[in-house]
Amino acid sequence: MDRQALPAQDTANGTVLTLRAHGFTAQLATVGATLVSLEYAGRPLVRAFDPHSQRPVFSGAILAPWPNRVIDGAYHWEGRELQLGISEPVRGHALHGLVLDENFEITGRGPDFAQLRTVIAPSGGYPYRVQLVIGYRLEAGGLRTIATATNLGQGTAPFAWGSHAYLVAPGQRADDWEFTLPAGKVQLTEGARLLPKEVVEVSGTELDFRTSKPIGELFIDHAYTGLAAGADGLFSASIADAVGVGAQISWDVACPWVQIHTADRDDPALDRTGLAIEPMTCPPGGFNSGQDVIALAPSASCEASWLIGPVQPR
Repeated sequence: MDRQALPAQDTANGTVLTLRAHGFTAQLATVGATLVSLEYAGRPLVRAFDPHSQRPVFSGAILAPWPNRVIDGAYHWEGRELQLGISEPVRGHALHGLVLDENFEITGRGPDFAQLRTVIAPSGGYPYRVQLVIGYRLEAGGLRTIATATNLGQGTAPFAWGSHAYLVAPGQRADDWEFTLPAGKVQLTEGARLLPKEVVEVSGTELDFRTSKPIGELFIDHAYTGLAAGADGLFSASIADAVGVGAQISWDVACPWVQIHTADRDDPALDRTGLAIEPMTCPPGGFNSGQDVIALAPSASCEASWLIGPVQPR
C-alpha cells in the first residue's frame, strides 16, 4: 500500500484521509464518516471545511438511523413508544440520527478508496444494534458512496439513510446558480418548527425545478419525491453557473426522497454558499408517520449509494 498517497492526520473531526484518482481529490474524516472536501481538476464540487475546526452545519456527514427530523423525538415502533434525545432544541426535534459524532473505525483504505465502520449501540430511544459500513471510492465519474446497514440485534429495527453534502458551482452564492431536479412532488412544512405537512405537485409552484432555472433569492428547505429516473435508472440533481459548469449528485432508487436546502444562515461564510442536496430513504418525520421507513430484520442488511461528480458545458 502506498502510504505516501494516503496522508492521514488526527483532527477535531478524527482522522482525515485523502483519496486521489481520475483527476479527483477527496478528503474524508472519520467522525461522522464525513466528506470534508471533493475537487475535480482543482475545482470544488462540495463546500469544504477545515477539518481542524468544528464541522459546520452537518457538512458531508452520514445520517443514520434516520435523516432529517423525528418530530418531538417521539415515535412508535412495533407497539413500543420510544423517546429520543432532543438534539435540535430550538425546534424540539431529534435531528439527523445518532452517528454524527461517532468516530468510525477505518476498516479499509487505498489511494482511491476508504471503508469506515461503526456500530449503533442500543439505547433507550433506539434499542437496536445496527452496524454501519460506509465505503468511499473515486471513479471516473466522481466520488461514490456505498452505505450498508446490518441489524446485529434480535429485534426488527426501524432504519433510514441520508447524506448531507453541500454542492457548489463557480460563483459566491446559490443565488448565482441554476438548479435542476426532476422531481414532481414536494412536501410542504408548517411554521418555524418545520413540521412536515402534505405532499403536493410541484407544477405551477416556484419549487418546480424539473426544467433547469436560476435559484435566485428563493428559500428552499423542502423534501422532494416523485423523482424521475434517467436512462441509467438513477435519480439526479445538479447545479451550474451561467456557462454550465457545476456539480451533480446521482443516487439509486433506495432513496426516493431528497431534501434540498439553500443553506440560509446568519454566518456570511455559510449563508447560501452551498446547496444541500440530501438523498434520503424516508421523508422528514418518517419515524413519526412510518412512511418509507425500512423494517430491518435481524441479520438483514440494506444499502444505498450515491455519486458526486462534475458538470461541464456540453
